[in-house]
Amino acid sequence: LRGVRWLRWQRAAPSVWTYGVELENTPRQTIFGRHACYVPPKTLNYELPSGQRPEVAVAGRSNVGKSTLVGALLGDAKLVRTSKKPGRTTTPRFFAVTSRKEDAARAAKHAACFLVDLPGVGFARRSKSERAAFLESSAEYLAARPRSILRHALVLCDIRRGPDEELLDAFDSLRVAHSIVFTKGDRASARDIVEALEAVEERFSRKLSSLVPVVHVVAAKTGAGVDALRAHLA
Repeated sequence: LRGVRWLRWQRAAPSVWTYGVELENTPRQTIFGRHACYVPPKTLNYELPSGQRPEVAVAGRSNVGKSTLVGALLGDAKLVRTSKKPGRTTTPRFFAVTSRKEDAARAAKHAACFLVDLPGVGFARRSKSERAAFLESSAEYLAARPRSILRHALVLCDIRRGPDEELLDAFDSLRVAHSIVFTKGDRASARDIVEALEAVEERFSRKLSSLVPVVHVVAAKTGAGVDALRAHLA
């Protein structure tokens, strides 16, 4: 790409950019894309999953394509309900990732990890009080989970709009390790990618930032970049 400042950015793969670090070239096996199961609150006795199974949270604005990407990561688009009206996810949803197909109760017990779909932020056709309740449910989950369990968070941002500063600030304040995943890469121009990367660069200079210096550009509907993102989460 022309125009990007190449002082510290490196293109590690067609859909992966790193800032000041190098990624291992060794292929990594990932359990994502094999089997997954939605675990409803009732199965968990309306509590957070017990045990020490790692969790990966996914957060983003309601119109950023979050549900589509979650379905792509899990390898089952039908598993995640998508709506023409953004903002339908109102509480954290837990998806158990397993090595074999199981029902919800067994999957919750045998999960290799959980993918956690957090409520979409903003743009939902809801009242201010309802939107505040959605944000509170996500914040409570993020603050309550030990970092030994909540290993990582993916912050989804529309690449044409650049990094979501408000959402990224929230993850920084909570000290949750997180990385940026730019969505809708199939609709982006080369200039969009350059501007998005340059906008992210300032955040890496912050001493207390918990942002991981690896940026993914994906197009969930076409599958572009999804395998690389799965490998990152392995």
